[in-house]
Amino acid sequence: MEIVRSGVALVGVSYDSEEALREFARARGIEFPLLSDAGSRVITELGLLDRDLEAHHAAFGIKTRDYQQGVAFPAVFVLDESGTVIQRRIRENYRARDGARQLVEAVTGGATLTTPPNARPLESEHVTAKVYTDSDRFVRWERTRLHVELEIDSGWHIYGRPIPNGYTPLTVEIDAEEGLVVGEPEYPRVQPFHVAGLDEQFNVSEGRLRVMTPFAFNVAAETGQRTLTVRISWQACSESECLMPTMNVFRIALREAPPG
Repeated sequence: MEIVRSGVALVGVSYDSEEALREFARARGIEFPLLSDAGSRVITELGLLDRDLEAHHAAFGIKTRDYQQGVAFPAVFVLDESGTVIQRRIRENYRARDGARQLVEAVTGGATLTTPPNARPLESEHVTAKVYTDSDRFVRWERTRLHVELEIDSGWHIYGRPIPNGYTPLTVEIDAEEGLVVGEPEYPRVQPFHVAGLDEQFNVSEGRLRVMTPFAFNVAAETGQRTLTVRISWQACSESECLMPTMNVFRIALREAPPG
């Protein structure tokens, strides 16, 4: 695991019994410690007990069984070398959790991460782009992200928001489809730019940029494979020249993985 290779110790805590965790670790090839909080005592003391489990299960099309009582909200605590909690990441129900890549980035700053194999490159005039997702696999209800990396030639920029009518800002969109929930894109910072002879105020970005868009496939039944259709547009300009707006469509295939 990338997080372990980076020198971070990983420990899991669950309401399951020691025997159940031992079998789970063996079946999944898990080598880091899994601790049993039988009866969910620690989970409850930390305020992490999911008291609305039946309602959350109903949203997933699942009937709650007695042995499932005691499930915690998905939570990650990051501790420093002294044992002090320096970061907490808590989600609203046990399935709507962050993907593994996001957790690695949170702990390591992303320095150890490699680009997934589904990366799609693009070269256009004065702008190169790379599009990929956190992984080439997805888990139902798990939060993952679309990444768009752009590199703009020196002396050039692309428009950002807000922008006057008639110009094309950097835009990343994922086509809607059944069960796909898409969050708001996180666009890079912009800086003001003035065009000689015009009264309008422009905002631009230059250099290396990244746009991240969160998404999840919130479906109850297995789907096997899904395809994201991504539309990316921008308009590149220099101080003396503006190119025509660029629109590109990417299709990224994702294989379904079982819930972890």
